[in-house]
Amino acid sequence: MSENGPPFVKCTPVSLTEQESLEKSLSFYHLMDKRRSVRQFSNKPVSNKIIENNILTASSAPSGGHKQPWTFCVVSSAELKSKIRGLAENEEKISYEGRMSDSWIRDLEPLRTNWVKEFIDIAPWVIIVMKKAYDFDENGDKLNN
Repeated sequence: MSENGPPFVKCTPVSLTEQESLEKSLSFYHLMDKRRSVRQFSNKPVSNKIIENNILTASSAPSGGHKQPWTFCVVSSAELKSKIRGLAENEEKISYEGRMSDSWIRDLEPLRTNWVKEFIDIAPWVIIVMKKAYDFDENGDKLNN
């Protein structure tokens, strides 16, 4: 890794025919269309290495100047997860009680969701993504980005 982040990797464009592009786009759509927002999580342990690899993958998302203006906080402590749950539930309750439109609330009814987030306590890890507004140098001093 370089002083200013990951090393530069030259992009090697891939040239596809119109038919290949069509097939790949349709295949990608079918894969992405299977995604769902879920509130059911397993309590099955997940190794630190798997979490690290997932964070590495997420960290590689393209960004302006390859600056990756985000940071990840990974939590496994039951005590911290419980505190996060309380904070998240407070915010979500406010949303359900006034931030969300009536039509949004109606759209959620078939999903039987509410502001209760017991899955935060159940999941072995909670990963929080936060905006990174600035960096620190090796001495802990704030850098002017």
